[in-house]
This record gives sequence, structure tokens and C-alpha cells, in this order.
Amino acid sequence: MNLLNKIWQHIKSKNGYSLVELVAALVLSGLMLPTVVDIFGTTAANSFDAEFMSIANFLAVEQMEIILADKAGSGAGYGYSAITSAKYANVNPPAPFNGFTRTVTITDFNINNNPSYPAKQIVVRVHHPTIPDVVLTAFITDHSGL
Repeated sequence: MNLLNKIWQHIKSKNGYSLVELVAALVLSGLMLPTVVDIFGTTAANSFDAEFMSIANFLAVEQMEIILADKAGSGAGYGYSAITSAKYANVNPPAPFNGFTRTVTITDFNINNNPSYPAKQIVVRVHHPTIPDVVLTAFITDHSGL
């Protein structure tokens, strides 16, 4: 028999645990416990970050859809010319989205520097202190003069 088999037979022949075995089990448990607690803590923190990222993405997409719908609408306050930074200056989300801020930046430019092809760049940015900013960018053009 090899040495491991002899040790195993000796352990099996005992009815209880020795003090050395008990201390070894306590030391190993003590070494593993902080790692396990850290894993659970990190997982919990990451789940909150994922939830905040989902909310921020929703808020950015919601605002972008509102702006694009305003461009497609007809009547006073709608259409390409109504899409301005001033119109969307105060777009912070209401409760229960406290802690999130939403900003809209609209920049006019001409495609290929040609005034016959006006366009606007729309940037919607959602900020929360615990996650990276969520930024959506879209470009719209005015086809009414073509």
C-alpha cells in the first residue's frame, strides 16, 4: 500500500476528527470566506450598474425618439426647423429617475460644406454618477428644398 492509502485507512478507522483536522478546516474556511464575500459583493454592485445602464439607455432612446418624431410631425412646433437646442434645453427625466441627467445638443452644419444640403447633428447624453455616460448621436437632414 502506498502512503496515501495508509493515511486514508487510518482516517476511516477513527470515529471523530482530530484537533489538527479541525484547525485545518477552520484555517481553510477562514482563507476562503473573504474571497466568497468579495465575489458576492462585486456581483451585487455589478447588477446595480447593469440596471442603471439599462435605465440610462432607455432615457437616451426615449429622448431621441421624441426628437425624431418632432421632425416627422407637421404643424406649428414640428418639422426640421423646429429641432433646436433651445426646444430641448430642459429634458431631465422626472421621478423615479432621480440622479440621472439628460442633455441634448443640436448642431447645424452643411453636408460637404454645401448650403444646399443642410443637416443637424443630435447628441443625447444621459449621465449618472455611478456609470459611464450613455451617448446617442443621430443626423437629420432637410429634404424640403430638394
